[in-house]
Amino acid sequence: MKKMKLLSLLLAILMLFNLAACGKTEAEPESEELPDFKAELTSTDLKYTLDELESMENDRTLLVNDPNVPALYKYFEGIVKIGVAFTSNQILDFEDPVTQGILKHYNIYVLGNEMKSDHCNPAPDTYNFDDADNFVKVAKAAGSEMRGHTIVWHSQVPQWWFKADPNDQSSLQDCYNNGTLASREQLIERVTTYINEIIPRYKDDIKYWDVCNEVLNASGIRTVADDSYWAEIIGDVDGNGYSDDYVEIAFNAAREAGGEDLVLMINDFNMEWQNSKTQAMYDMVERMLRKGVRIDGVGFQSHISVDCNVNTFRQNIEKIASLSEVYDECFPEYAGNFRVQITELDMNMFVGANADGGFYKWSEEEFKQQADKYYELMDMFLDFADEGVIDAILFWGTDDENSWLNSTPKLRRNAALLVDRDNTLKPDFWSVAKTSFYHTGP
Repeated sequence: MKKMKLLSLLLAILMLFNLAACGKTEAEPESEELPDFKAELTSTDLKYTLDELESMENDRTLLVNDPNVPALYKYFEGIVKIGVAFTSNQILDFEDPVTQGILKHYNIYVLGNEMKSDHCNPAPDTYNFDDADNFVKVAKAAGSEMRGHTIVWHSQVPQWWFKADPNDQSSLQDCYNNGTLASREQLIERVTTYINEIIPRYKDDIKYWDVCNEVLNASGIRTVADDSYWAEIIGDVDGNGYSDDYVEIAFNAAREAGGEDLVLMINDFNMEWQNSKTQAMYDMVERMLRKGVRIDGVGFQSHISVDCNVNTFRQNIEKIASLSEVYDECFPEYAGNFRVQITELDMNMFVGANADGGFYKWSEEEFKQQADKYYELMDMFLDFADEGVIDAILFWGTDDENSWLNSTPKLRRNAALLVDRDNTLKPDFWSVAKTSFYHTGP
């Protein structure tokens, strides 16, 4: 009987050993080098000439992953980086056309959701970097640079950061009403701890970071009325009359954690048309630069509509770009490093009489109007790229099927991007590429 028990024990140990060995074997492919995607997905016969481009632009059967389609970023090499935002599940299957379009056409990437703090730090002492780790691995294999998006935001941020008791299940509004929000010291410690986890982990791979995102309303810092508790809790630490000190704290912590080589940026929306918000951004960044807070640039999200006023957009970029003079004065050793990036570009088609539309089938004429607007925008962006102001233009989504504008502000069939729902290239794609040939400068 004892022999049988001993044999059973030995068999159990052997099974556990084999299972462990099998687990190790299955994990090994994850550490293998990924292929050179850009080289594998694009024909070496392409010449990137205007004639070649124009011979293709009217063919609506061409797919985003067709090897005979030129890679979009190649038209702008040495001028400006062309990028895209996507989700972690879009880079899991390398045979998927959407994934192949990401790998082929862009040379700067941003992970749309899975590097936000609620995903990465869902509970105290709990970190989830699996999706971000895979993002970095795939981007490196694709030869693409990366943006880290985003550390400080009023949305998609861990609710427990803002509570005196991190285990409190009350809403933030109830905590506000009951006086049980976190203290200034607690919130500063929590966000600083998080910054010291995420930035050192990726600082050798991710060069650009949205340290703060959407901190402004139309005229100044967001408040509780704007669903933001940052200014309410941290407030005016230095007594200068402004409650934006949490922005300063985040930038200083990110700089200390990541070093001098990282490009630390602030990102916001509506600045392409809302002059008051652009002025508020200018004033805040100038004030911080003069205090010694090194902010390296401003991201214009650029969620625009097909009726966007490009001249107003240009004027507001010029306003923010003029901060480079303040930056160079305050940080002469980094003179010339201040920049603007177009970080979340897409184009809502529901405007005018169709502003409240729903499940609509867009005509080729409407796609042509969209293409013309994209051309006008890109031509303007290239003026700033020529001057060294804009160094990256990123589209917020891979294709019309995978766009947040299909559900915001309501469920409807938008058509915001360069690739159609069936993965064919829209006229937008070719109009963007053509600006690299027809652009003549400011």
